Amino acid sequence: MIGEIINVALIDPMTNLLVILNNVLWGSFGLAVIAFTILVRLLTFPLTLRQLKQTRAMQALQPVVQELQKKYTDPKRRQEEMMKAYREAGINPLGCLGPLVLQMPFLIGIFYAVRRTLAISPEALDDLSGHLYSWSYIQNAIPLEESFLGLNLAGSSILMVALVGVSTWAQTKTTVTVATDDRARTQQQMMQWLLPVMFMFFSFGFPSGVSLYWVVTSFVGVIFNVVTYGFPLLRIPSLVAPPAPRPAAAITANSDASGGDRPRPVRELRTSAHGTRRGKRKNRRRRA
Repeated sequence: MIGEIINVALIDPMTNLLVILNNVLWGSFGLAVIAFTILVRLLTFPLTLRQLKQTRAMQALQPVVQELQKKYTDPKRRQEEMMKAYREAGINPLGCLGPLVLQMPFLIGIFYAVRRTLAISPEALDDLSGHLYSWSYIQNAIPLEESFLGLNLAGSSILMVALVGVSTWAQTKTTVTVATDDRARTQQQMMQWLLPVMFMFFSFGFPSGVSLYWVVTSFVGVIFNVVTYGFPLLRIPSLVAPPAPRPAAAITANSDASGGDRPRPVRELRTSAHGTRRGKRKNRRRRA
């Protein structure tokens, strides 16, 4: 039931849009995949931008988080102070996951739409016909041209496998992730190489049209990352200003690890200082 709803509401419209783009772009399914991937990434750009900004804000707050981790030995108290720091900085720790979760159905839908539209077998072609709208402009376009720049989009290609690895590495390299300790940083460095190898392995069994989709969406992701974070390796500055982190003392409220007394507020200090000066004046008058 759920699979049928996803087919009708998401994958079928994407499949028909791919066929329409194929017709508009001179019968080139490769250009249709590229245009379709960029179009979807642009439509989901507000979600992507929100995710990137949340990640960058959490990165800017890391000095404060590390200060709290050193200061509080009690895990419960440390977690409370960290959540307080996130709230005062206007950051939702799960904010970078929400947009990603919302984008996942679109990314999965694109994958299945591209794979279905290629129709690499007679059975697949018959299945594709059952998912196309009853519009002659779409129906008459089947079967689609599988060749693009000398590549057979319906079959696997070593060149596309290599491009999948390069594009995945570039996206992970330009993605800023939040690491709170050395162990997390080591895992992130491993993932920078593990993810490209893993996706290259998967792409051996995928049609080149699906690999083309992944290469395009990865390079679009690289552009988004460079615009948001910059790219120090190429000396490309960020176009989005990072949020100014608040001082650690202001967020931790100057309390000790054992929950000791906090220093008096600024107003109290001013009152005390004022009272001291007033007392000195009275003593001078008495002596006079």
